[in-house]
Amino acid sequence: MKNIFKKLFLLTLLAGAVSSCDMGNDKELNYGNEAFVAQFPFAAKTGYFLKTNSEIFNYEVPVELVGGNGLALDTDVAVSFEKLAYVDDASTTNDDTYVTAVEGTDFEFVNPVHSLVIPAGSTFASIPIRVLSGNLDDTHPAVIVLNLTEVSATGATVVSSGNKGKINVVLQATCTSDLAGMYDLTATRIATGAVYALPGEEITEVGTGQYLTSSTGPYNIRGLISAGAQLATPTGGFIFNEVCGRIALPQPSQLLGGGYSNIVTQAPDQAALSVINPVTGVMTIYYSVWFTGNTVERKYFGVYTPL
Repeated sequence: MKNIFKKLFLLTLLAGAVSSCDMGNDKELNYGNEAFVAQFPFAAKTGYFLKTNSEIFNYEVPVELVGGNGLALDTDVAVSFEKLAYVDDASTTNDDTYVTAVEGTDFEFVNPVHSLVIPAGSTFASIPIRVLSGNLDDTHPAVIVLNLTEVSATGATVVSSGNKGKINVVLQATCTSDLAGMYDLTATRIATGAVYALPGEEITEVGTGQYLTSSTGPYNIRGLISAGAQLATPTGGFIFNEVCGRIALPQPSQLLGGGYSNIVTQAPDQAALSVINPVTGVMTIYYSVWFTGNTVERKYFGVYTPL
């Protein structure tokens, strides 16, 4: 059977409009004239793949070069990495249902040699993999744990990150999905019990099994002022994926309305409660919106009744 290749990009969602530099264990990273540091942009990321035996998905895991004088090097940077076994970690995936991804069964490295090159003049490269989606279990997602080991460049001091040198890449299988359409929505803020009526909720498909709502909590852009603040952004909603009857928001986070510094997240316990009724088609989605520099959490759930 002929394989169909689809390329999915692993994107970084910025958590705020103001960035800061967290030194962590990278004592040499000072953005002066010291070492350059190779690292992953985030500790964990979930990719969603339609579960089918006829397709192999190409996926890219980004590696970035930071530090030094803030500019790219004029020489190639060689980066080596290793694959580790998955260990449940509360700071990343925090779910006992995850399992270690098996090379040759769940995925393949495009380059069998565990190395990559960040080209001269660039601060970015990627580790390409092929995801064998037909072998994935949607209820027990496979996790590829990658760890940077050695970094080198001619005439420059380059090191691997001490606190951003490892990433958990979750391979989440999905099923055929058809959720786009109009809904009646009621959103509830859990702490206060406040209920917001949001009729005319439109859900739009933006990718295979991936959708965009038009409200987040009480926030919307369609004139429902009594429900909550209107957002001065192109959308008032958030992105979610259908995972074979369950609803999952992409991790690690996304921006409120696609433009504010407030982040929208979904913890594992919230994901476990986010489901679709197979008979009525009613969706229930749990998530959080963060405020005060993303230190204060407001928890919501929405009930979407198809029209």
